[in-house]
Amino acid sequence: MPVKLMNLLVPTALVLAGAGLAAGLTVPSLQTAATPAEPSQAQVQLAALDGTAGAGAAGPQTGRVEAEGRAELPDAAWDRAALRGVMALSTADSLLEEPFRIGSERRTVEVRSGDTVLGLLLPLLTADRDAHNAVAALETAFDPRDLQIGQEVRLLLEHHGHSTSLTGLEIMPDVDRLVVVSRDDADGFVAETIANDLETRRVAAAGIITESLAADAERAGVPYAVLHPLIRMFAHRLDLQRNLQQGDAFEILFERDHHEDGSVARLGPAVYGRLVSNDRDLPVYRFETADGFVDWYDREGESFRRALLRTPLDNARMSSGYGMRRHPILGYTRMHQGIDFAAASGTPIVAAGDGRVEIAGRRGGYGNYVRLQHNGRLSTAYAHLSRFAAGIRPGARVRQGQVIGYVGSTGLSTGPHLHYEVLVNGSQVNPLSVDLPVGRTLEGADLAAFRDMVDGIERRFAELRRDGTQFADRSEEEEQGSAGD
Repeated sequence: MPVKLMNLLVPTALVLAGAGLAAGLTVPSLQTAATPAEPSQAQVQLAALDGTAGAGAAGPQTGRVEAEGRAELPDAAWDRAALRGVMALSTADSLLEEPFRIGSERRTVEVRSGDTVLGLLLPLLTADRDAHNAVAALETAFDPRDLQIGQEVRLLLEHHGHSTSLTGLEIMPDVDRLVVVSRDDADGFVAETIANDLETRRVAAAGIITESLAADAERAGVPYAVLHPLIRMFAHRLDLQRNLQQGDAFEILFERDHHEDGSVARLGPAVYGRLVSNDRDLPVYRFETADGFVDWYDREGESFRRALLRTPLDNARMSSGYGMRRHPILGYTRMHQGIDFAAASGTPIVAAGDGRVEIAGRRGGYGNYVRLQHNGRLSTAYAHLSRFAAGIRPGARVRQGQVIGYVGSTGLSTGPHLHYEVLVNGSQVNPLSVDLPVGRTLEGADLAAFRDMVDGIERRFAELRRDGTQFADRSEEEEQGSAGD
């Protein structure tokens, strides 16, 4: 039989039990089901609470409950005790509802496409003010717009039952830098940057080319991200697609940053590379001058760069050289004023040198065509493109190695390839034989420091060659440590 109290309908037994607990009463037995036997004292008391007569009663009972071994409670006291019991039960029920949490939580959130720091915080916090204030503090040390997909944001949350607040957050923009946002004494937020000290080690690798420079260097433990700048440098002096052969040798020295526990934090740049191909020996060294200029140099301290790359695309083979040939479409012999590189459609084409876009558009048998002006007398042209790269239009400035378009088969073409021309004073010349100017040459103190660096690298690899090592998977520091054991 239910009791109606404060507009809440709850089972009578639960009310009585809750009231008993709240009032400090002892209720030995509660029975709500009627029995054929004589009504118990509890039944009479329940009937009295409802204002009805119990079995065998002549009229309404007084509104009181008798507890075993305790004094009687008047109606008003009982009502107050019952109300406290209902409230206690209601609170207990709320503890079982979601979300109800108490305590601290560390949560790591991985950034997905379209996420923002503010967008990650708002659904988790009760007060929007916390989210906005935390982001405002973060902006003093890190631009939230630089958040990257896959990056982790670590949150410290504090749960207070049905509400949640932010204690702090951490973002690692780089492996050597951690940004921490925490609460200050004024209950606001403050950000600080903590440097993560890394140890730089140099790793050496060497090998013989059996397939390609990229494939064999990777097998020797050189990541492609490290190798790619070296390939760009060697392309200044050597046509890698045409000149490299099986049996040629390579050597590479690159840097790698490590955490305190020895794990790899990030890959550094290549410091040295060498190709030995037929009778050509091409060492190249990365060096930073006293004024902060970083470039690649040969053994004599002259810039390894040339004004133009030998090949303006990767993973291509030269399919047709410069000179007289029978045109595959027109059917007669005429001068082929450039060289052709066969490559898959869509392969990126890069600018052979720094310059300005002179022409970018459709041009007769050339199809989609780009011409770059590099200085007062030197130009390069790229034909049969499938499409142009973004921003490539007349007047635009480009840097050496910048993508300007993609391999196609537009114009007079029998298949996807790049037709590449070098022009001197407006006339086509053989791209493989043109005299290309060099860049900066080291002098003075820079040259002396460079020579010291070269001597150290030469000694390092002389030991490897003497030992017959083709792959060194240990850093210089590791080898020095083991030598002292």
